[in-house]
Amino acid sequence: MSAEYPAHLPRGKACVPCRRRKMKCDGNKPKCNQCLRFSRSEECEYNEVAVPSTARVLEQHIARLQSRIQELEQDDPSLVKLHNPYHRAPVASPPPAVQEWWQIPEPPPRVAQFLVNQFLPHAAKFGFFFQASRFVASMFNPTVSKPRPPTVLRNAVYLWGISLSRDRQYTAREALFLSRALSSIHAALSSAQPQDTLYVLQAEILLAYYFFHNSRLIEGKFHSGAAVSLVIMCGLHKQGGGSSAPTTDMSMSPLGFTLPPPRDALEEGERIHAWWTTFILDKCWVVALGSPSTITEDDNSSTRIDTPWPLELEAYGQQPRSRNSHTIRTFIQGLLTGSGKRDASFFATYAKAAALYERTTRYATLWEKDITSHQADFNELDACIERFKQTLPSPERVNPDTTHTLLVMHSLGHCATIQLHTRFVGQSSTSRSRCLTAANAIVRLTQILPVRQLPCINPIMAVRFPCFGL
Repeated sequence: MSAEYPAHLPRGKACVPCRRRKMKCDGNKPKCNQCLRFSRSEECEYNEVAVPSTARVLEQHIARLQSRIQELEQDDPSLVKLHNPYHRAPVASPPPAVQEWWQIPEPPPRVAQFLVNQFLPHAAKFGFFFQASRFVASMFNPTVSKPRPPTVLRNAVYLWGISLSRDRQYTAREALFLSRALSSIHAALSSAQPQDTLYVLQAEILLAYYFFHNSRLIEGKFHSGAAVSLVIMCGLHKQGGGSSAPTTDMSMSPLGFTLPPPRDALEEGERIHAWWTTFILDKCWVVALGSPSTITEDDNSSTRIDTPWPLELEAYGQQPRSRNSHTIRTFIQGLLTGSGKRDASFFATYAKAAALYERTTRYATLWEKDITSHQADFNELDACIERFKQTLPSPERVNPDTTHTLLVMHSLGHCATIQLHTRFVGQSSTSRSRCLTAANAIVRLTQILPVRQLPCINPIMAVRFPCFGL
């Protein structure tokens, strides 16, 4: 049987009838034995062309279907593309999150420039004593000789810029920048360097005005007191001697340093402005808060004010440096004798108005219980106030750049009269008349000056005169 029917006929070698009937074929040619046996010799034939296996046929069929699918997808891109459900695509890492401008420690240059531009037009109202163009240059184009202001001042300026912008996208971050300003003040005071002292002082002044501006009087008082402590510690009230740099008794300095000498005349002017800016802040707000002034005006050599009255910042280096001593006492004596000199700047007049305002309030409080014993001193001080008001620039000659300063200095002068006389209006017709005249003068001032055109105003005006709460 094995000779008649080979056991292992190669695939595809069987005849067509045997393959169709699934019968074992011996592959004999021209006719196989199976076909001869069953009398089918006429049907027996061989297919010489190789027949692909069933698996091969299926593979070819699948390939044709895939090719057709690709053709259809190319013809109509809107069709849903099939994918292998068992194929695992690599997981892509998410793109890094983009940080918003307020989420980084320093705002980007575009935002920083915007905030500085919002602040600078009103900077003088809130005690900014640096020269504006030099400050901007050091902020955005620092050099080795004029480095960028430290973080403590930048944060205070950004805070004011946000507050003054009145733009919701910025004011929504005001609390965040207030927190940054306070944190940087604390850090700066903990590790203060002599060269950064003026910047720390400026930040304290700006924060004091910020809190006063927002009716947070206790916090404003705290930062105002800190500013006064700094200027006294650094000896900025003693800039009237022969040396160009302020002198400081090292025993008075808790931090154990003095300021380095000023680099030029303008920086020296900024230090003089720093003193008088702090002086004005203290003298105005101790009256508003009903507390004693930290700055004394006695003849003690360590506390006596010898710093000269300020010039305009641009004048430093163009005029000879004045030497001064007993600045406040000389001013009062000049008013008593009528020999006072014309002020070299509006800022000097502003500082004198603040000095007279606080002095009048202090003495009137002392004399209230026994005015008879101090009548002569009372009359002298009253005369000083009237002479000072006569030296004030006329409000009719208004300049848009000086409107705010004129408003404040005239108001302080008239308010000094009110502070002196208000305690005695019940017993003196003269005091009553003086108070009414001063109040009417303030009302007239608001009619002459374009007060309503001021976008913001020194907060001391809103405290003393609610009608100025613009």
